[in-house]
Amino acid sequence: MQIRVSVADTGIGIPEDKIGLIFEAFSQAEPSHTRQYGGAGLGLAITRRLVNRMGGALEVESAEGLGSTFRFVLPLEKTGAAASRISHRERGPTAKPYHVLLAEDNPVNQRLATRLLEKEGHTVTVVDTGVKVLERLTEGAFDAILMDVQMPEMDGLKAAQAIREQEALSGKHIPIFALTAHATVDDRQRCLQAGMDAYISKLILVEEFIGVLGQIGDKLGQK
Repeated sequence: MQIRVSVADTGIGIPEDKIGLIFEAFSQAEPSHTRQYGGAGLGLAITRRLVNRMGGALEVESAEGLGSTFRFVLPLEKTGAAASRISHRERGPTAKPYHVLLAEDNPVNQRLATRLLEKEGHTVTVVDTGVKVLERLTEGAFDAILMDVQMPEMDGLKAAQAIREQEALSGKHIPIFALTAHATVDDRQRCLQAGMDAYISKLILVEEFIGVLGQIGDKLGQK
């Protein structure tokens, strides 16, 4: 059994020599389009990786000035038994439900992360600035924070530093995991220096979230 998906638009199209670039993270077919049409060049990279992880392949046909068509085919099992067994096995370390504070200002990333977390049985509270993270922490208890590094008003690094300063007085420690669009050694070091415990690339994979949830359990078990 297969599911076929095709999405067509009547937009600006993609030059033939640029088609190979559009699936790369932070790439645009034409850099000058970024401000006019929005986006950071992550959407197609994330989509391709998600489709690949589900056993499919994302393809595109386009003509400059005439629009584009994106399509993929996914294999589906006739029953959900195998998927259920895989999910049960992978969820072993994260069987306990957690209340997670998700700090992310991008609506698409908010929905994706929330769905992945809720699918694993966890409760999610979403905020979109570092200031709101600090406010929420005074209003209720959370088991962990997934923190976008780049946010308006107060970024994730400053918010993490503020949390750790408060914890130095209280003796508590809430696990903080950075959500970052970058994955260089320097970026990782900046996150750790700010007091974060680990980080996830913005090219979010289900396995990465499951791994992070396992780390949350490890951190809570150390208390």
